[in-house]
Amino acid sequence: MQIKQAEQPFHRSSSFKAKWPLFLIANLAILFVVGISTIRETYLGWTVDREIQALEQKAQALEGRRTQLANLADQMRTPQYIEKEARAKLNLQKPGEHVIILEGISATQTAWAVDIAVQPTPAVVYKTNPEQWWDYFTKGQ
Repeated sequence: MQIKQAEQPFHRSSSFKAKWPLFLIANLAILFVVGISTIRETYLGWTVDREIQALEQKAQALEGRRTQLANLADQMRTPQYIEKEARAKLNLQKPGEHVIILEGISATQTAWAVDIAVQPTPAVVYKTNPEQWWDYFTKGQ
């Protein structure tokens, strides 16, 4: 019969102790690669989200512009606008109307009297002679 030797507890061999730093370095390298790729993908996702937001804002601005142009097109189709433009650009008039032509003003500048905004004349501020001299020397007028 054979006698079994008593089992000895597990002892770490010197080869395992020599492989421990190599194992740690390999794990750190894997962790570094995974970390870099995670950061890269997160950054790419963030830039894509920013681009999406910018494109959504641009789409909203274009939609607003499209609405404005549609309103302008609808306004241009009205009979009042067509008549106004015909009078201004083609010098058309209704029977019995008399046209007055003003020198120095083109027909496109004055389509209707309603379109001309009357600007109030600024109030004249009178200054005394010493005030005028003061302004002359200080403001260079």
